[in-house]
Amino acid sequence: MIGTKLYKNNKEDMAKYTETAVWCNSNNAHIEDKGSYYEVCENVIPEPSIDEQIETLDRQYNSDKTILMSQYTEAMVDDDSDLMSSIKAELVALREQYDKDYEDIVS
Repeated sequence: MIGTKLYKNNKEDMAKYTETAVWCNSNNAHIEDKGSYYEVCENVIPEPSIDEQIETLDRQYNSDKTILMSQYTEAMVDDDSDLMSSIKAELVALREQYDKDYEDIVS
């Protein structure tokens, strides 16, 4: 039904408008006014901007880092050197993944 045109001066087309609107609501589509007719168009979710993608990446990175740093502090208090080493490795991996994801976003 995407691409269907309902002409405003056509009674048969206008009789189908409500039925078409119901279909659109169930099928990720909408009706656009094109002047002399309406057209069924697919809903397109806009891609987040680069700044928005970086903001999301930063927020997730900082959240993950905060958790790891808290775990590292607990391991220090418990004098658990094995856990501390493991968490250090996770922090390094987190930084490396951040750098890769950041580069993917900006390029």
